Amino acid sequence: MIIDMHVHTRPLSPCSSIDPEDAIKAAKEIGLDGLCFTEHEITWKSEDIRQLREKWDFAVFCGIEVDTSEGHILVFGLKENQKNLLHIKQFRKLQDIIHATNGVMIVAHPFRSFILQELLDPQPILDDVCAKQVFHIVEAIEICNGKSTEKENDLAHEVSARLQVKGVGGSDAHYIQEIGRCVTFFENNITNEEQLAAELKDGRFKAGYFRK
Repeated sequence: MIIDMHVHTRPLSPCSSIDPEDAIKAAKEIGLDGLCFTEHEITWKSEDIRQLREKWDFAVFCGIEVDTSEGHILVFGLKENQKNLLHIKQFRKLQDIIHATNGVMIVAHPFRSFILQELLDPQPILDDVCAKQVFHIVEAIEICNGKSTEKENDLAHEVSARLQVKGVGGSDAHYIQEIGRCVTFFENNITNEEQLAAELKDGRFKAGYFRK
């Protein structure tokens, strides 16, 4: 099952120009099997997601992108009464909430705008970033992000491999033409958020590029 794990839509993400139904139509046209709507600081209502799934006969899942002290974190599996995480900056507080709901945390685009020093031996940089505590707590790392540079994605992949933390892919789309640039390939069929969280926890997936 091919899912774009990181898509922003309007109006819940004001920075996005993508209409949710247009996102689904575009995803179907290019051969995706599912989309995750990961709005900034707020989730969709469960009933609205269910209606989209039924109307379009397409797998749509609800997540959230939270801006924390440890960077942007993609979260899946939140309960309805915890849909708004605005201003939760402390990663430890977010961690407590997610663990209480049996949810999943993924580090999003961990090296965006990360300035790599021009060293003959890049090993010290890798050692330093691998020591960051956040990488040892989350269930996965976004190693293929459609808006990150190739160098940024490569470094995320190196950290994922070094720490043996699974990697996911998502377009981070804010414009319709960006959908599907990076995706996650799941081994099993997924129909709801609970199954998505379970597959992420069990590591039955891999990340990759899907289209330019």
